Amino acid sequence: MAEVPANPGAWLMATAKHRAIDHIRRNTRMERKHEELGRELEAQEMAEPDFNTAIDDNVGDDLLRLVFISCHPVLSTEGRVALTLRLLGGLTTEEIGRAFVVPEPTIAQRIVRAKRTLAEERVPFEVPRGAELVARLSSVLEVIYLIFNEGYSSMAKTVHARKQRITTSV
Repeated sequence: MAEVPANPGAWLMATAKHRAIDHIRRNTRMERKHEELGRELEAQEMAEPDFNTAIDDNVGDDLLRLVFISCHPVLSTEGRVALTLRLLGGLTTEEIGRAFVVPEPTIAQRIVRAKRTLAEERVPFEVPRGAELVARLSSVLEVIYLIFNEGYSSMAKTVHARKQRITTSV
């Protein structure tokens, strides 16, 4: 336990004075930081994005990288989408067939053909760059849309079962 100061009134006055000084210093420092943040935000808003450089940046998500890889132009559009939905989207051939409104065996054959074509053509396992990346973007967007669409209007019994199947398939 702390002892009572010899002159409690003077001690209280000194403590209050020091707290007031600390409060003023903290407010001054906070105002400077707010002004600095405001200047940085203004600079960021004024800067124009460089889309040409951004297209050459690495794709930040591993699953999205795999989608770009599986949407190789050597495959037919149907093959790309079916392969990606099956391998990376975690959808069954039945669900993919329903999305395309085609029989399940047709989808199974597309997936087999796509795998065979990738093996025969010895397609490198790498994310495309620049113009090649832009060329694959429409296929990737189509795949993402179909995954969303199947997830939204799913015929699966429970959402939990679907999430479990998708996370374990990747």
